[in-house]
Amino acid sequence: MSDIEAVEFQCGNCGAVNHLPFAKILDLQESPSCGSCSTPLLRHLEQKYEHLDAKTYIHPLDDEAMAALKRIPGVTTMLRSLIRHSFELATRLHHQANFVRVGPKQLPDLWNSFVHAGECLGISLADLPELYVYQDPVPNAYTFGVENNFVALSTGCLNLLDEEEILFVLAHELGHVHADHVLYKSAARVFGSVASTVIQATMGLGSLVVYPIQIALLRWDRASELSCDRAALLVVKNPTVALRTLMKLSGGTEKLANELDIDAFIEQADQFGDMQDEGPLGRYLTVLQTLFRTHPYPIWRAKELLEWVGSGNFLEVLDGDYTKDNEGKVTCEACGSPIREDAIICPQCGASQPGSGADADGEGEDGGDPSDPIGKTLKDIQGWYKRNFTNDDPPS
Repeated sequence: MSDIEAVEFQCGNCGAVNHLPFAKILDLQESPSCGSCSTPLLRHLEQKYEHLDAKTYIHPLDDEAMAALKRIPGVTTMLRSLIRHSFELATRLHHQANFVRVGPKQLPDLWNSFVHAGECLGISLADLPELYVYQDPVPNAYTFGVENNFVALSTGCLNLLDEEEILFVLAHELGHVHADHVLYKSAARVFGSVASTVIQATMGLGSLVVYPIQIALLRWDRASELSCDRAALLVVKNPTVALRTLMKLSGGTEKLANELDIDAFIEQADQFGDMQDEGPLGRYLTVLQTLFRTHPYPIWRAKELLEWVGSGNFLEVLDGDYTKDNEGKVTCEACGSPIREDAIICPQCGASQPGSGADADGEGEDGGDPSDPIGKTLKDIQGWYKRNFTNDDPPS
């Protein structure tokens, strides 16, 4: 069992401080009652979230890595011009032609779980991405797109996980949609191809610039998974379901699923946390080792979730104390959609936002040609390289 024995939680009704056994929180079935006034402590446990803002569950590593990513010029142009008009169409055609598209008539139970997860996070049926199931024994799921987001789930997931655990996976992927991650995650998936083009265009010198950018993208991409584990937990509302899912993804099989022990898995996650703290490089190595994986290590994800639950923040959300998405919202000048005030790109139309470092028409102060997104991206990257890595002109 976890090193955390109890979580302090203040009653929103009478103000009394309660010490809730951590084991009870991990397998949350109903709201515990206040020891002083006997009212339910988690007053919104059975209610839907109202205007839930992604800031409620964004992981600090996600926040930090996103801030670094936003400082890189050229990302806006690459996302809007390259992915939307090439990679997205090609990928959607591939999914439409090879995978089973889920809907009210096709795998209806799975579709209903998908709709439920979307409703919990505040994603309307009209804004729900397409959902596909593809044939692959390896349990996995991913989200992709710019203007037309879609989620894909492997048959390996469906075979390995039970209904609650599948809901956790679906909610995790929809967390990326809710948090406006999809544009950037799409960039992380295709940047390798873009990087090759840039390197060839600069006779190999561009690798000095491209690789730091690729690392920044991948670093954020992995951190974003920690945020969406939190989003998924807010949907299933039971930490044991989340931990059980991660345990099965670590080493579960259909044959041995009944022999897996959640307490032993939690103990392993605590031991992993101790290993991270053994030296100054522990946490750095954890991030570095996961850069080229599709997801962070499941044990690391479990440890981060345990810490979030143990901090009391998870319980606060279930009590109705969370950031609303109508706080700190602005309007996209291009399409009029409400967006977060720190957004550099509108998730609805892909337009750059004022102060993002890129012009909405694809032309910066250098007068770049909007019809040549790769050339514009390369020029922006060269300027970034000059400002950050040299005192001279960047390689050309």
